[in-house]
Amino acid sequence: MATDDHTELDQDIAEVRRRVEALANDMRGLGMELRISTEEYGSERDSDGTITRTITFSFKVSEQD
Repeated sequence: MATDDHTELDQDIAEVRRRVEALANDMRGLGMELRISTEEYGSERDSDGTITRTITFSFKVSEQD
Protein backbone atom coordinates (compact mmCIF):
# COMPACT_ATOMS: atom_id res chain seq x y z
CA MET A 1 0.00 0.00 0.00
CA ALA A 2 1.27 3.40 -0.87
CA THR A 3 1.74 5.99 1.84
CA ASP A 4 -0.75 8.29 0.07
CA ASP A 5 -3.38 5.53 0.27
CA HIS A 6 -2.91 5.31 4.03
CA THR A 7 -2.92 9.09 4.43
CA GLU A 8 -6.22 9.48 2.59
CA LEU A 9 -7.78 6.59 4.46
CA ASP A 10 -6.56 8.00 7.79
CA GLN A 11 -8.13 11.37 6.92
CA ASP A 12 -11.44 9.69 6.04
CA ILE A 13 -11.41 7.73 9.29
CA ALA A 14 -10.66 10.89 11.27
CA GLU A 15 -13.73 12.50 9.66
CA VAL A 16 -15.91 9.50 10.54
CA ARG A 17 -14.72 9.66 14.14
CA ARG A 18 -15.42 13.42 14.24
CA ARG A 19 -18.97 12.85 12.98
CA VAL A 20 -19.62 10.04 15.45
CA GLU A 21 -18.45 12.29 18.29
CA ALA A 22 -20.73 15.08 17.02
CA LEU A 23 -23.65 12.62 17.01
CA ALA A 24 -22.76 11.56 20.56
CA ASN A 25 -22.73 15.19 21.68
CA ASP A 26 -26.16 15.74 20.09
CA MET A 27 -27.51 12.71 21.93
CA ARG A 28 -26.04 13.94 25.21
CA GLY A 29 -27.77 17.26 24.55
CA LEU A 30 -31.06 15.34 24.51
CA GLY A 31 -30.40 14.23 28.09
CA MET A 32 -29.03 10.77 27.37
CA GLU A 33 -26.07 9.17 29.01
CA LEU A 34 -23.90 7.72 26.31
CA ARG A 35 -20.79 5.61 26.18
CA ILE A 36 -19.06 4.78 22.93
CA SER A 37 -16.55 2.01 22.41
CA THR A 38 -14.56 1.62 19.23
CA GLU A 39 -12.78 -1.35 17.70
CA GLU A 40 -10.54 -0.86 14.71
CA TYR A 41 -8.97 -3.50 12.50
CA GLY A 42 -5.98 -3.10 10.21
CA SER A 43 -6.04 -2.07 6.58
CA GLU A 44 -6.67 -4.65 3.89
CA ARG A 45 -6.53 -4.47 0.12
CA ASP A 46 -9.47 -6.14 -1.63
CA SER A 47 -9.03 -8.15 -4.83
CA ASP A 48 -10.08 -5.08 -6.85
CA GLY A 49 -7.37 -2.98 -5.19
CA THR A 50 -9.65 -1.08 -2.79
CA ILE A 51 -8.09 -0.42 0.61
CA THR A 52 -10.47 -0.93 3.52
CA ARG A 53 -10.32 -0.69 7.28
CA THR A 54 -13.05 -1.95 9.60
CA ILE A 55 -14.15 0.25 12.48
CA THR A 56 -16.95 -0.81 14.79
CA PHE A 57 -18.67 1.75 17.03
CA SER A 58 -20.83 0.50 19.90
CA PHE A 59 -23.17 2.85 21.71
CA LYS A 60 -24.53 2.27 25.20
CA VAL A 61 -27.38 4.69 25.77
CA SER A 62 -29.44 5.35 28.88
CA GLU A 63 -31.73 8.20 29.88
CA GLN A 64 -30.82 10.43 32.79
CA ASP A 65 -33.42 10.90 35.52
